[in-house]
Amino acid sequence: MIVDRLRQWLYESEVRGVDVDDNELLDIHASVLRGKPLLRLAFETFYRDMTNLCDRHFPVPGLEVELGSGAGFFKSLRPALLTSDVRKGSGIDMELDAQAMVLQDGSVRCIYAINVFHHIPNPERFFDELARVLRTGGGCVLIEPHGGFASALLHRHLHSDEHFDPTASEWRTAEIGGPLSGANQALADIVFRRDLKRFEEMYGSRLEIVHQGYELNALRYLLSGGLNFRQLVPSFMERPLFWVESLGRPLARYWSLHQVIVIRKRA
Repeated sequence: MIVDRLRQWLYESEVRGVDVDDNELLDIHASVLRGKPLLRLAFETFYRDMTNLCDRHFPVPGLEVELGSGAGFFKSLRPALLTSDVRKGSGIDMELDAQAMVLQDGSVRCIYAINVFHHIPNPERFFDELARVLRTGGGCVLIEPHGGFASALLHRHLHSDEHFDPTASEWRTAEIGGPLSGANQALADIVFRRDLKRFEEMYGSRLEIVHQGYELNALRYLLSGGLNFRQLVPSFMERPLFWVESLGRPLARYWSLHQVIVIRKRA
């Protein structure tokens, strides 16, 4: 009860009471993001890291597509990017289901996704689609909740509409009821760490994991309140927070909120 009350108090006023699967939330999140320079800088870290990984690991031509773009602004930094979501919204180029992508075979250089993978009801269909739409040598960059101590503790209690269950026996999440509700935030840890051998047995002939790491923006992301909660520090703290995050790089596995997984299509 105490956690529920604290969560309600921390919610941004515009977000409070809005169903997470309501399209109205896209515009609300866009407004929140515009008003939070600290959060925008945290997202810029996501975008910069993803593009660097793409350019390093996928030296092939082709489309670049973001899944679950929502209220983000990736396209302003990567103009050729195609933004997509399962919902209509301003700034979204196309409606796209990660389990059945309306994209031509072998046409995509890179698929980007921030906090999207764990919202996919059937990851196996997503992997099959990756193998189909990616060019040989192209790939996918996923940013997902990390299962480290601090991240797992936070994700277990922060959202009432999602859960964090690293013991789930299946990859499929039957509880998913809409674009944002019912997801298991531990899915990336389950698939790419606990069940890595299973992933390699099922998809290793077509897909390979070429990089796994941690995002170094946790303090800025958390203290900004993200898209749903109040900011807890003034935005001018961005520089000190950035330096603390940088100094903490060697211990990122313990405090980072997000991990990054890079998957490439084999020849």
